[in-house]
Parts: sequence; structure tokens; C-alpha cells
Amino acid sequence: MKPFKGQYLGAALRSFVRALQQSEAVVRQILRNHGLERIDEDQWYDLNTARSIYYTVGAQVGERSLHGVGLQMIGAAQFPPGIDDIKAVLTSLDAAYRMNCRGPEIGAITCDFEGDHTAVVVFATPFPCALSRGILQGCAKKFAADALIEHSHDGCVDRGDPNCCFHVDW
Repeated sequence: MKPFKGQYLGAALRSFVRALQQSEAVVRQILRNHGLERIDEDQWYDLNTARSIYYTVGAQVGERSLHGVGLQMIGAAQFPPGIDDIKAVLTSLDAAYRMNCRGPEIGAITCDFEGDHTAVVVFATPFPCALSRGILQGCAKKFAADALIEHSHDGCVDRGDPNCCFHVDW
């Protein structure tokens, strides 16, 4: 896997705490296993610690829960102002990622529109597929309730590939 170097904003990382609020003991254990007592929303955390936390959530609680963490990201993480439709939110994903993740080697999110209601979004980030899929689905569905997200067969970070590619239709 490609090495990643950087920091991750606590406001985005707290999304896993909010998503698992019914399982306080699990949250405490995950934090403790990563040398943390709590997540401060204004603090920056090592990118690999954040990555490990998300992978731990997927392994211990399940991919469905990790997907739920991603769904909540649009309400937890920072996004650029002026987003009022699905095209704007898809276009802003990389900018939003950079507002919540900083450093020399953090990856990227790209979006290419294939038509008026179709886009290809590529997550080349250090995070698990279920989290990326949840983030994309949460963002898309906020502005287009009928949005359909499909994972491409071209690769998956969970299988060691450098990115996850998603087709978005609305």
C-alpha cells in the first residue's frame, strides 16, 4: 500500500464516535487501543492513527457501521461554503478532504462528470472502502435522494489497490 503522511482533523474523526454512540464501551476501547482518551474536534491527529481507527471500526464493529460513519461525515467534517446541489458537493469532495486532512502525502479525491446526471468519483485516500462509500453516499443523497452509488470493478483499497472508483447516477 502507498505510504501516507499527514494529519487528520478531530472534527472529522469524531464522526466514528457519533456513529457508534450506542456502543460507548466499544468507542472507549478503540480510543484506548490507539492511545487516546477522547477526540478533540479542534486537534489534528496523525493520519495513520485516524486510518487505523477506521479500519479497527470496520474489523470490530463491521463494515456496515463503518459505512454509517461515512454517511455522517457531511454533518461532521468541514466542507467548502456554497454547496447547494449534487454537482457542487461532488466537485467539492477533494477540497473538503483537504480541509480535514493535511500533509505531504494524503492522497486525493477526483470527480469527472460523464453526463448531466453521471459522475465517476475516485477515492485515492488511506481510508477503507466502506468509509469512502458512506461519505460519497451521504454527500450525494443530501442533494439527490435518488442517487445511485456503484463501486467499479476496477479495484478496491481493501484489496490493496491504490483507490476505489465509484459511479454516481442521479
